Formats: sequence, C-alpha cells, structure tokens
Amino acid sequence: MVAIALAAGFVAWLIVRGNDDSSSSPQTTSTAASAKPIGPIAATRARLRAAAAETKRPIYWVGPRSGQTYELTRTAGGRVYVRYLPRGAKIGNQRADYTIVGTYPTPNALKVLKDLAKQPNEKSVSAPGGGVAVYATNAPTNVYVAFPGSSEQIEVFDPSAERALRLVTSGRVAPVG
Repeated sequence: MVAIALAAGFVAWLIVRGNDDSSSSPQTTSTAASAKPIGPIAATRARLRAAAAETKRPIYWVGPRSGQTYELTRTAGGRVYVRYLPRGAKIGNQRADYTIVGTYPTPNALKVLKDLAKQPNEKSVSAPGGGVAVYATNAPTNVYVAFPGSSEQIEVFDPSAERALRLVTSGRVAPVG
C-alpha cells in the first residue's frame, strides 16, 4: 500500500510540477542550461533521439516495447521522463501503473549515488558497465542508477519493485539510440 501511495505521488509530481526541478531524488545539482519544456507528449524513438540532440544530453530508457506508447516530458531544468503507456492509456494521465525512466543532469552522478548508498535505509547493487544502483528500502519501486564518467542520474520507477530493480540490473537502462 505504501509503494502504491509513493508511486501515485511520484506520477502526480511529474505531471503537476513538470517545470519544477525540485524533488526528493538523490540528485544534488543540475548542470543543464534551461531547456525548452516538452509535454507530456506521445513520442516515437526518433522523437526521443531528437529531444536528446536538442540539448546535447542523453535520454535514457529501458528499450523499445511493442504495443506501447512512449510519453515524453522534459522540464525547463533539463529533467527528462519517458513513460511507457499501454494501448488505451491516455497521454498525461495520472495513474502510477506504468514504467517511467527519468534522466537527471547530475555532476559526478556516480559519486552522488555511492554517497547516498552509505546512508541508513539505502541499498545498493551493481549495475552493468560499472554502474551503481541505489534505492530506499522504504521506496524500492524507485531505483536510481549512474555509470562511470556520466553526468546523468537515471531513475527507473515501476509499480513492481522487483521489475524496477531487474530493469536496472539487466543492462536495459541505456541512452535512446
């Protein structure tokens, strides 16, 4: 029940505060110049690539999913969200039933997460490519990951904590290509 409430809160925050970059995520500092806000809009893989090219920053996702719509949201501060919607789900709906991948500009992202992992009630696991994934034991549906040399922190939300962690540890989290 707590996980559902947290998920609902996250999605509500994403939709209602789309241009406000303050949040409780482990991110500490944004390096992105002001970006033109986008969405939420339906987006193709090509549109996701174009959005990344516009800001010269990667947008992460968990790969293509047949039969699903990619919902793209970008805040003025450069945070980008890709939400996977099944057929029939409306763009911009506030349901917390879907996978969301957030990409946040974060200097020293890997160090930020390694430091976070030292805090009480935080759990860390290795991610492919030398990455580190961290989640709060009281909010395991939100898994944060960063990779060596990257200035991006990635958040994977899924209503299933097991699936969120599996997406991160499986190597599926990657820049849209």
